[in-house]
Amino acid sequence: MSALSTLRPPARTRRSIPFPARPGRGKLTSMQDTHTSLLRRVRNPADRESWGEFVALYEPLLLSYVRKRGLADHDAQDVVQTIFITLLRKLPTFTLDHAKGRFRTWLWQVAYHAVADWGRARVRMQRAEDRHRAEHPDVAPGDEPDDDWLTMHRRRVLEFALEQVRGRTAAKTWSCFEEHLLKGRPGAEVGAEFDLPANTVYVNATRVLARVREQCAAYREDLGDD
Repeated sequence: MSALSTLRPPARTRRSIPFPARPGRGKLTSMQDTHTSLLRRVRNPADRESWGEFVALYEPLLLSYVRKRGLADHDAQDVVQTIFITLLRKLPTFTLDHAKGRFRTWLWQVAYHAVADWGRARVRMQRAEDRHRAEHPDVAPGDEPDDDWLTMHRRRVLEFALEQVRGRTAAKTWSCFEEHLLKGRPGAEVGAEFDLPANTVYVNATRVLARVREQCAAYREDLGDD
């Protein structure tokens, strides 16, 4: 199992950061650990204790920053999760270069871009919702269904009626209906295939068709579509 899989984000309802539990209150790192940079230690995603310390240090800061950017609490939690996932991916190869800036600057850039990405995604979603509303106005109580719905509804009723009738019809009788009426083959040709007179093919097909129509009518009546 990879280190990343052990740090998988929890279910949305928990709103917690996808990293190991923070160190217990009052727990001190060893003197040897204090001589090692936290940034150097969290390069190893499997170092749960160091990642717990890292999350404990930066989670409140990130949540506060993201909320000040105007995000509601549940959105802020999601964005901070995204930030930590980004850090988990990038920190193993991160090198602190004071000539290019401090870690706090780089961390701010990661947070800033995460909020910007969230905003762009929200704008795209809002545009999609607006476009849908423009193309599909709200339905009033007296409005009738659109043509697409009516066509799909009739097709599904017919498909289901065919399934029901077929299950109650002898195989050869159904084949007469299917081959002659559904596939459009001549009755004589179908009769020759099943060793039946052409007239028998016509009779069988007509009887099955009548049952299908009755079944469709029953469903339309049940649905108030008579």
